[in-house]
Amino acid sequence: MQSGGIGQRHWGVRCRSVAALSTVAVAVVTACSSPATLDSYIGSMESATDAYVVESQALSFDYQSSVEDGVRALVADDEADDEDTEAAAIDLVRAETVGYLAQLGDAMSRYGAAITGPEVPGSVRDAHDDYVEAVGFVVGALPAARESVEAAATLDGIQRALTASGFADGQLRWTAMCSSLEQAVRDQGRGLDLQCNVEPTP
Repeated sequence: MQSGGIGQRHWGVRCRSVAALSTVAVAVVTACSSPATLDSYIGSMESATDAYVVESQALSFDYQSSVEDGVRALVADDEADDEDTEAAAIDLVRAETVGYLAQLGDAMSRYGAAITGPEVPGSVRDAHDDYVEAVGFVVGALPAARESVEAAATLDGIQRALTASGFADGQLRWTAMCSSLEQAVRDQGRGLDLQCNVEPTP
């Protein structure tokens, strides 16, 4: 009887241990497989967007300032004739624009990676995927836009290279898909600010 009691106590302890481990395992699995919340999604998206907008606006400001200051200095040079000044201005704008597009493409690529990372609630999955695709389209269009700018021989040609590129069309698509994602979140009774109308364009 004594040994039987000990055995029963050991069995009871073992059962309780197994039950405790099972409870922990269920809790871990549940935590890992729980669906993304809209709050966490909104926070992640807005944080990534805020960082991108700050960086892209700084790049745009630096680009415009460099072009304006450079052209102003060329025009102020009394020793240069008009033809030389125009040629130098074209070279300046071309080089600054190519450099800006390269830096902007890097910022956009990192933004695209950042907004791909968060867990996405099923209720906004389609709109989210469309937005990520639109950002990726613009990033993919930038190399061709840079090549067109590099090949341009006039200031008008540089501008046409940008406006006729997939980069320009892609920005319109980016804005449209951005607004659609914001609306999809509003349809769920929440708000999402992706600053859709902030576009860093040359």
